Amino acid sequence: MKTDSMNAPTNESTADAEDGGGTESVLPPVDLERRRRLRTLLQRQGLLAMLIALIVFFTIQSPYFFTSSNFFTIAAGATVLATMAASQTFLIVSGGFDVSVGSTVAMSTVLFGILNENELPTPIIIALVLLMGAGIGAANGFIVVQLNVNPLIATLGTMSIFAGLAFIFSSGQTQVVRNDFLRWLTTTKFGPVPVLVVGFAIIYIIAMTVERLTITGRRVYAIGGNPEAARLAGLPVQRISFLLYVVSAMSAALAGIFLTGILGSASPQVGSTFLLSVVTAVILGGASLAGGQGSILGTLVAVAILGVLQNGFALMALPAYAQTVALGVALIVAVLIDGATRRLEK
Repeated sequence: MKTDSMNAPTNESTADAEDGGGTESVLPPVDLERRRRLRTLLQRQGLLAMLIALIVFFTIQSPYFFTSSNFFTIAAGATVLATMAASQTFLIVSGGFDVSVGSTVAMSTVLFGILNENELPTPIIIALVLLMGAGIGAANGFIVVQLNVNPLIATLGTMSIFAGLAFIFSSGQTQVVRNDFLRWLTTTKFGPVPVLVVGFAIIYIIAMTVERLTITGRRVYAIGGNPEAARLAGLPVQRISFLLYVVSAMSAALAGIFLTGILGSASPQVGSTFLLSVVTAVILGGASLAGGQGSILGTLVAVAILGVLQNGFALMALPAYAQTVALGVALIVAVLIDGATRRLEK
């Protein structure tokens, strides 16, 4: 049984290869275990070292960084990214991919603004926004799972469609959203802890429970490692894959609701930056683009890294494009680490 960078369960794989004489050679168990441990050490310790180094750097650069209130600010600000990254982790581990999350966020904020302007009750608005997210996810799942379209191509197409619809429905305008529930959500604290941080924690407790303690979590890793073997073993591969796309889009819709409250407005442009952030968090956290590897805990640490970067850059008054550069560098580093650690197991 494999373990990834943060000790999440992964499916079992073999290192068999046929030689020229038709016999099979298997990597000795001791060597294989040594490589797995080296891979785990590289990713786990590398992530933690990166986070600690960033905290030390920004503490030196700004006297306002290393305070409890600022750490809660970082966590609250990272809630939107963290919400999407949790579900995207399961999807990427399963071998899927969803690049339409940014446009789903944009559609969610726009829909919330329109419904709120028409004075619908907030519970109904939230239900309709989440239902819209489920519909987008179902469309993605149908195209990828039933029509067997490459997930990158399929979700690129839906990303373009829903990004365009967000601009059409909003006429390209940003709308101020005044809503008592969103105001409570983004301003209320339980002691020093913002409500958004509590929501953040609940989402990751649920995600870790699903990952580590449920049959569904184990099935996701099995499907990502070898979908054909999972199908032959009787696992509902298509159903699980479809549901993961639905959950991914619904989490983006929920993130859109959070973002509407944080910004106090609805805009068709707000989702454009989240695709890169979400993918970076998941891959940096140890998930493999090949599927079968990754963990919620690793994603959580990666989200913390990106949150610290954003907050530290803001305290240093660095321009937004500097953050974009850092995000791009982090994504490249994450992909390089993914490739290097996978080679360790060959």
